[in-house]
Amino acid sequence: MVTDTLETLIGRRPIFDRDLSVTGYDLVFQAVDGAPGVPATPDALLGDPGADIVALVGAKEAVCPAGPGVLSGEVAVAVPPERVVVAVRPPVGQDAAALEACRRLRAQGYRLSLAGFPWEGVGDEPLSLAWRVTVDAAALGDDRLAATLDRCRHAGVEVVATGVDSPEHLAACAPYDVALFGGYLLARPHGEPGRQLAPGRLAGLRMSARLLDAECPVSEIEEIVRGDPAMTHQLLQLAGIGAAGGMKRSVASVRQALVFVGWRRLQSWVALLLLSDDGEASEEEIATVLMRARMSELLAPAAGCEADAGYTGGMLSSLDVVLGLPLEQILDTLPLDPALRAAVLEGDGPLGRLIADVIDVQLGRPGAAVRCGIGAAALRWAAIEALTWTVGMTSVLETARAA
Repeated sequence: MVTDTLETLIGRRPIFDRDLSVTGYDLVFQAVDGAPGVPATPDALLGDPGADIVALVGAKEAVCPAGPGVLSGEVAVAVPPERVVVAVRPPVGQDAAALEACRRLRAQGYRLSLAGFPWEGVGDEPLSLAWRVTVDAAALGDDRLAATLDRCRHAGVEVVATGVDSPEHLAACAPYDVALFGGYLLARPHGEPGRQLAPGRLAGLRMSARLLDAECPVSEIEEIVRGDPAMTHQLLQLAGIGAAGGMKRSVASVRQALVFVGWRRLQSWVALLLLSDDGEASEEEIATVLMRARMSELLAPAAGCEADAGYTGGMLSSLDVVLGLPLEQILDTLPLDPALRAAVLEGDGPLGRLIADVIDVQLGRPGAAVRCGIGAAALRWAAIEALTWTVGMTSVLETARAA
């Protein structure tokens, strides 16, 4: 089980191109008990031939850091080479055992990524073994960055600019010959003040809010689906795929499809279809919404909240990611309970504190997620459960849309 092996994994950070299409994910780990550096848990993933990489990244590329076991040669990497990129950090070039491990991995067909390049005081061999390097463009001066990029270009090595968390960061990379970027840009809101929702999107938003209500009856969702032929077709495709994309099954009616899909998945699916029917929302943005909603739902009891309130609040808090508008402006269009609005917008009360903690974990700041007093182990568990659920959900949705 992924949750048994990846007990310190806290999430994933997207790698994307200039068109903002996600090509893969950096798997992000958290040290245990304050231990410095990368914990041994990545080695547990890399050394497990049955590790379910698909549950973490779907069909995308997974970049996993090599822990001390892999770099010392004590742990043999068993994940198939086509499913993972192995990331290494200095001082590999100054450690004979680690350098030998990199040679061995390269000979076995694994792709190596040198993290935090350029490495000071290290020879050329690590770069000759690499398929990719990551550089923090903001931390390097123009001259040093240009020299680094030129060196990588001559070595035939792919470059990823990291720390791209905003449109401004992305724009700053424009003058450089970099095609891939890593960061939380696609998981952060970038609202445009003064912009208005189109009437169709406003109607979809209001309908989505209604669907997220715990008291919304299945019959109401069924009525919405029946009234939209395209949505009916997608529902039948979704139900026919089966759990986690498994064996296909026959579906005899819309009602049966509703039963097969399940209430919570159906809520997410219909609500997000209504929000993203103009095609503007990316797969990663939708995944951000789903993961935040699911993680908030899982942790709600520990925070003194109802699970349904956690799910609804988590999803509402991320609508600015999907819609590209300030959250307050979005919430102004919805008939929300004042307490729910205050929780989502101002972080008020137990639900608001829960949502704030979940956002911190989702954006790679687990150390800041202390408002609810939920332990690190519970946060990691919820993050993994929410991530694997979200990957399954988005992959099934993508299959249904493509069918």
